[in-house]
Amino acid sequence: MSTTLKSALAGPETANPSTEVDIGWQVTVSDDYVQISSPGFTDSDVRPPDWHDRLVEYFSRIPSLVAIGPKQVTAADGNVWSMGDFVIHPKGFHHQGRGEQAECYRFPEEVDVLSAGLVLVERSAYDAVGGLDAQMGCLAAVDLCLKLRLEGGRCLAAPDVVMTVEEADLSPGRSECESFHRQWGFDWSSPDLDDVRSQYAGTGLLWNVRYHGQPLPFEKYDQQPAIHWNNYVNVEPYRKRADLLVKSVIDLTPSGLCVDLGCGDGLYSHLLALSGIEVLGIDPEESAINQALAHVTACKTYPRARPCFAVSTGSQIPVNDASVQTVILLDVIEHLPNPIRVLCEVARVLKPGGHLFASTPASQYAISSDPAYHVTEYSPTEFKHQINSVPGLVVTNMAGIGGMYRDILITACKQA
Repeated sequence: MSTTLKSALAGPETANPSTEVDIGWQVTVSDDYVQISSPGFTDSDVRPPDWHDRLVEYFSRIPSLVAIGPKQVTAADGNVWSMGDFVIHPKGFHHQGRGEQAECYRFPEEVDVLSAGLVLVERSAYDAVGGLDAQMGCLAAVDLCLKLRLEGGRCLAAPDVVMTVEEADLSPGRSECESFHRQWGFDWSSPDLDDVRSQYAGTGLLWNVRYHGQPLPFEKYDQQPAIHWNNYVNVEPYRKRADLLVKSVIDLTPSGLCVDLGCGDGLYSHLLALSGIEVLGIDPEESAINQALAHVTACKTYPRARPCFAVSTGSQIPVNDASVQTVILLDVIEHLPNPIRVLCEVARVLKPGGHLFASTPASQYAISSDPAYHVTEYSPTEFKHQINSVPGLVVTNMAGIGGMYRDILITACKQA
């Protein structure tokens, strides 16, 4: 049986012909499985020819598997468009593997959701959660997969079934976003993970211990005291990079306060204060702040005030609303378990016309520049998307640093 999703649809067999509002999803039902596909889908979009049997075979091999989809590659260059999707993640919603070479993904990947393209769902699980919700519109598959997750089901992207797609991001309307928020209590694109973890503690939504487990203690400044000061003195590429970052911040801060968020041992706060900028350095690690204070005390001469320091988190910046000219996040966001909350706090403290300047190492497939302490790493697209998702912040410039570094640099402006 095949049908197109209509409004008030609890499942493909209960469509009400008197309230038909076509939103495009194609739903095909068999005794054991429900196939959900995006508008315009045809079998020729997927390879190999036995793709359906291959997807079905996973259900017998993977415990608790209830939804599976193919690896999606773009028609333009054959690179990955999506190897499944994440929602409850430090980056917010994103397509896993976007832009990577297709050959990078050779094993099944467990993900939060399968948002579009083609999804095969176990029939009993589909019926148990009420099927697709037409009010969710283009977020219907995301909503469905989260419901399956909430019941303890698993979602998987298969590497040996490949679907060719045209590049098209999800673009839900306001009513669809509001429906999602009413249902789940968080934003589909940029959830506040502290709220999600509190609301859904102990449920299948928090299955991914990589992001929702107990974090490692941050012992960097105990194990390597004054690491940034030492690198600045002894490592020429590091010093050149630091000077470049500082010049960028100086250009953004003709006057007013600069908050060095995640200041660590205080090197950048010191360098900015040497240029005459008023600086407040903030870090949650007391050992880091103690090292910053010791080095700043040892440096007697600043053209204006010495930098000040405080032990605090990025979600509680100890300054008034709209009182800061520049906030810098230099090699910080990759450490944060809940970046969106910190970025919202940045938006709170920035003056209209003030700037956020942030750097982070660009992600590379299967490689982290600091696997012990980096929660996640970003592609340029992901980094820009997350900052633009914060009300009041708009990315105005994006650049990079090459050589031995692989940094993404972003400048965002606080809108009036």
